[in-house]
Amino acid sequence: MEEGKIMSFRNVMAFKSALEKDLEDLKRRSEEYSKTIGEKLRANDTTNEADLSDLREKIAEPSDPKKKKPVKKKDQKGNWHDMGGVFIYDGIGLKGELEICFKALEDVKSRIEKLQKIKESVDGLVSRGVKKDLGCTSFLGRDFLLDMAFTKSSSTQTKFSFKSTFKVDAERPTEIMV
Repeated sequence: MEEGKIMSFRNVMAFKSALEKDLEDLKRRSEEYSKTIGEKLRANDTTNEADLSDLREKIAEPSDPKKKKPVKKKDQKGNWHDMGGVFIYDGIGLKGELEICFKALEDVKSRIEKLQKIKESVDGLVSRGVKKDLGCTSFLGRDFLLDMAFTKSSSTQTKFSFKSTFKVDAERPTEIMV
């Protein structure tokens, strides 16, 4: 689903399948970013090991969950310069590229979490009895909050008919046509 765009779906199931497809795409992108980061960290052709050790500390899991990592007083954006809406890394090398990859990975993971919550909410609506053949119009805002309105389904509705045979105390078969 695109942010900032109104989208209409034939039914709720088409909406759910679009959400699932977007989640799969985001998960695939997350794996690609993780693979790229791993390849760049394993590359031995870097000359600045101090920068790599800082990045390895950021991604390393703490051995003791009770211990907190020491907070560094160094400004993290010290190497980035704002040039009228474009941030430029001060230097040439791997560290700037890795920081961009980490930022992209964090963004993708937050999108996955938000879309997963939206999918769970839609699943909850369906399980509570929302008709699956209802059409819907949705708007996904920049903050990943979904606005959704139900519409009439575009498919023609069939008339309901029920035919059954049941027994009563007199054991006479009776046919009911509705």
